[in-house]
Amino acid sequence: MQVSKIKKAVFVAVVLGVTVVFATSVWSKSVKKVEEVVATVNGQTITATAVQGEMKGVLGRLQEQGRKPSDAELVSLRESIIEKMIKLELLHQESKKAGISFSSNDIDKELKGYKKGFPDDKAFAKALGQAGVTEAELRKQIGKNMAIQKFIDTNFKGKVQITEQEVKDFYSKNSEKFKQPELAHAFHILILAKESDPKVDKDRKREKLVQVKKKLKEGGDFAVLAKQYSEDPGSKERGGDLGFFPKGQMVKPFDQAVFKMTPGEISDIVETEFGYHLVKLEEKRSAQVVSFDEAKTKISAYLTQEKVTANIETFLAEAKGKATIKVLSPQVEKISRSK
Repeated sequence: MQVSKIKKAVFVAVVLGVTVVFATSVWSKSVKKVEEVVATVNGQTITATAVQGEMKGVLGRLQEQGRKPSDAELVSLRESIIEKMIKLELLHQESKKAGISFSSNDIDKELKGYKKGFPDDKAFAKALGQAGVTEAELRKQIGKNMAIQKFIDTNFKGKVQITEQEVKDFYSKNSEKFKQPELAHAFHILILAKESDPKVDKDRKREKLVQVKKKLKEGGDFAVLAKQYSEDPGSKERGGDLGFFPKGQMVKPFDQAVFKMTPGEISDIVETEFGYHLVKLEEKRSAQVVSFDEAKTKISAYLTQEKVTANIETFLAEAKGKATIKVLSPQVEKISRSK
C-alpha cells in the first residue's frame, strides 16, 4: 500500500535494546483536541492513537511472516511500544538540550528522498491522507528523527571501538549463528479468508484465485496480477514480493509448498489460516556456513551496536531518573514510574 511508504518514510532507527523502528508520523506531540493520553514525559504526551499506529506497523510485518500474536503477546507488544516511545521522547528532549536542530532546507532534502518513492506529488498527498498525517506533521517528525540520530551518532556511536580480536572471538564462540539455513525468495497472491467463514464464501474466494491462475497460464505477469488481485497489504504493492526467508519461518502449509518448488514454478492454490495463496518461487539458496571473512564486517557492526545499546540504556536510566514520567494506561503502569 502507498500508506506503508509513508510509514516507512518516518521510521527512525534508534538503538534501544534492539533497533527501534516507528511507523507513525507523530509519536509524541501536544494534544490539540481531546484524545486519550497513555503517557507523559516532562509534559510531552504520548497518545493512544500514536501507540495504535505503531502496533499496526508491527502487526503488518508479523503478518507478512505468517505470524499471528496471542492476546498476551499483543499486551506485551503494546507495553514495549509505549516504553520505547518514552525513550525516544527522552532522547529527543536531550537532543534539544544539546542544541541539535536542523534547518528547513535540511528537512526539505530528507522529504524529497521520501517523495521519490511515489509516482508524483498527488500520490504522495493521497498517501499522507490515508495515513492520517499532514505534511507539516511529517516534516516535524523528520526533524525529530534527524535530531535523535545526530545525538546518538555524536554521543555514542562515534565513541565505540571494536578490536579485530573481539570479532574473531565472537565468530569462534557463536559458530551456530553462522550456519545459514535454506532460503527461498518467493512472490505470492493472497485472497483473504478466515477458517470460520461459511463454505460458500470460502469457495467463492478460492474461485477468484482459480481465475487468476488461468490468467497466469495464459501468459499473465505474476507481479502485475499480484498488484491487481492480492489482498496482502504488506506485499501487494511490491508485486507480491516476500523477499528471502528461511525454511520454517512461514506458516506450515505455505512453508511446505515453497520449499518443494523449483525456481520459476507457480504453485497450486495453498490454503493457510490467512486464506488462499498462489506462490511463485523466484530463487532458492542451499544451507551453508558463512565464512569469517564474509561475516566479519557484520560482526563488527553488531558488536558496535551492542556497545552503543548498553551505553544508551545507561544514559536513559539516568535521564529517566531526572524526568517526570507518568504512564496513564493501567496495562503498562509497571513500565515507567513518575519520579
